[in-house]
Amino acid sequence: MVVFERMTDSAAETEALGRRLGERLHSGSVWLLTGEMGAGKTVFARGICRGLGVQDRVRSPSFTLVTNYARGRLPVVHADLYRLESSASVEQLGWEDLAADGTVLLVEWGERARSLVGADRFEAELRHLGSDRRLIRLTACGPVGEALGRELLAGLAGSPLPC
Repeated sequence: MVVFERMTDSAAETEALGRRLGERLHSGSVWLLTGEMGAGKTVFARGICRGLGVQDRVRSPSFTLVTNYARGRLPVVHADLYRLESSASVEQLGWEDLAADGTVLLVEWGERARSLVGADRFEAELRHLGSDRRLIRLTACGPVGEALGRELLAGLAGSPLPC
């Protein structure tokens, strides 16, 4: 397991961290985004999408559950599982189709899908610390995830975030 923590002091910094990660992502990356309501999951996801070259408006798919972005360096599926109460409900979404080969999958309320994803994944836990301050804990899991995690995070360690 590879773990990296970063504090951000604004939504712009949270998005910039996501963007820097998105610029380096490989196809097939699965991201489980966790944290309380208002922790910054959507802002972080928007940053990843921007890093992947998505120019569309990125917002939480709370009501639609899933949004697809095909116009970027890699296709992105952005899911929000807040309204779903169990992994069985998530499976009914057509989980296998969401996590298709080559797609970057961003899952808000990702803890609800943890049992459905493989060992190779990324988890981003966002904690709201008051005002605009966030603690973002990134964990790369599984052998492939860890190798990619080391590659992704090596470029972030100790570097300031561009805003």
